[in-house]
Amino acid sequence: MKKTLIVVGGDAAGMSAASKARRLDLNLDIIVFEMGEYVSYSACSLPYYIAGVTTSKEKLFSRTPEEFEKSDISVYLNHEVTSIDVNQKTVDVLNHNTGATFTRPYDYLMFATGSHSFVPPIPGVKLENVLTLKNIPDADSIKYMVSKDNIRDVVIVGGGYIGLELVETMLHLNKKVRIFQRPKELMNVMDEEFGEIIREELEKHGVEVHTDESLTEILGEEKATGIKTEKGEYSADLVILALGIKPATELLKDSGAEFLKNGALVVDGFSRTTIPYVYAGGDCASIYHKIKKKNVYLPLGTNANKQGRIAGGHIGGEKVEFKGALGTSVLKVVDLSVGLTGLTEREAKDLGINYDTVLVKTSSHAGSYPGRKRITIKLVYNKDTLVLLGAQMAGEDGVAKRLDIFAVAIDQEMTTEDIGYLDLCYAPPFATVWDAVQVAANAAK
Repeated sequence: MKKTLIVVGGDAAGMSAASKARRLDLNLDIIVFEMGEYVSYSACSLPYYIAGVTTSKEKLFSRTPEEFEKSDISVYLNHEVTSIDVNQKTVDVLNHNTGATFTRPYDYLMFATGSHSFVPPIPGVKLENVLTLKNIPDADSIKYMVSKDNIRDVVIVGGGYIGLELVETMLHLNKKVRIFQRPKELMNVMDEEFGEIIREELEKHGVEVHTDESLTEILGEEKATGIKTEKGEYSADLVILALGIKPATELLKDSGAEFLKNGALVVDGFSRTTIPYVYAGGDCASIYHKIKKKNVYLPLGTNANKQGRIAGGHIGGEKVEFKGALGTSVLKVVDLSVGLTGLTEREAKDLGINYDTVLVKTSSHAGSYPGRKRITIKLVYNKDTLVLLGAQMAGEDGVAKRLDIFAVAIDQEMTTEDIGYLDLCYAPPFATVWDAVQVAANAAK
């Protein structure tokens, strides 16, 4: 008898699972229910779409619903799964196009509902001109607002990935930008040295940076006219809240599944939840951290795609296990690239590891070739064994792919001495004879 895979949510994890399962099992009935209008798009590109750097909406998409249909994957847009019965193995679905409801049984369920933008319970958050960025409709709303000539002063609340990318977007559109961050440093998933580097970069480009300052109210009657913090009031034509995300797991809250404290579903190396035949991946799920040796929340597009592929593979009969992640990520902040992989110093300390650190300022390439840029590298390593535990980087050139070298080194439990003697390429336009990676590693003793 033909079996059915139902996918709830049509972006990275969900469509990766559907595609992988289809390649392995041509007889499987695969149905995708997506509550919105779009599937398989690059959410990470939305700030660049708003800025006009990504020149059309079509460039956001990896595959269209029609392309999935050609692979015999049935995609239902504007269809919201409203409830899941894990005992009967059924889902209830609302068709937003017609208002009709229906029930479908499943043999396997891939739960890929993503996350919601966190909106604080304060006065004014429902005013016009108060927006968040999570999906294409959000991006379209922001894009429309910033196209207006009367939108000049933009306040961004939140100094993490999305907030900082949106600062660059607004600068690109010639807006006056203020950014507010409750912690003392921007990008506080990194150590404080890098928050200061980011602050300097933003201020160099005219951004007014407010840290250690909390939003208490958004001012205005119908439209937002400003914000209020515990330190003062500031005018604004547009307020964008970038205060983090919350896993969208409400549909399974009474299912008996295991969750992290923040509501993310706990999954194993095969993307299986603790409910039989229910898989999960992406922003709604946990992921195993290879150094911390436990399930954590790392809502990154890279992780979502891997977890979806693993889930689809397992449903299709593969036994490939995802061994875990390191939280490797990189971010463009105006002219600066910043990134991290593995543990920060703060995390190593919290874990009780006997660690040491080294902070190095070195060059992107040889001084004999024009355009050399400074790179700042911080390594965290085991003081007893010299095994690398984490790396953080910032610079205008040569950061992202060097960060990947450190990610591989951490994954393979290499020592700083091992890294220092890697056979890395050299030519004056690209590196110094001892590459920046090796300069930092050789300083870690």
